[in-house]
Amino acid sequence: MPVSPFALFITWTTYGTWLPGDPRGYVSNTLLPGGAYERKRNQRGTPCGQDDPATLAAARRFQEHVTVWLTQAESRVAAEAIRQAAVERDWVILRAACMANHIHSLITNCPADGPAVRRVIKGVSSAALSEAAGAPRRWWTRGGSDRYLHDQAAIAAADRYIHNQSGMLCEIVVMRVIPRK
Repeated sequence: MPVSPFALFITWTTYGTWLPGDPRGYVSNTLLPGGAYERKRNQRGTPCGQDDPATLAAARRFQEHVTVWLTQAESRVAAEAIRQAAVERDWVILRAACMANHIHSLITNCPADGPAVRRVIKGVSSAALSEAAGAPRRWWTRGGSDRYLHDQAAIAAADRYIHNQSGMLCEIVVMRVIPRK
């Protein structure tokens, strides 16, 4: 009996670089006049929030740590840690891209539990980055996006999307870490 293809397309951002209210769009609670919040809508097909200066200003006021923009060296540390976590678990990273403010990863041969897989790869990369920096630090935002891909066309589309990212500092291609210039 043939096994159907499966992969997770996981994305997360560095701390403080994509806040609620961001002009690029966001999926978070929105500040209403008077101080109340409209709850986020995070269902498929629901439009994301767009460019809300009051929500963005409130998010900046509540930010507890310094904003993180990864350097090329830091992106390589993160990529190596993610690759090693996959090796230890027999997962396969088909492709990943580390940019200054976010990471995309396409992983197969892993559990069909996006939040659990994401916690592992964010956790090991955070620990490696803190070790390299010589002190603990908040590297990533909470959460992220987990997309479950169940056919070759969807997996190929995610692979192309990741491959075509601009500003890539480091890439993983079929378990091989490749620094970019």
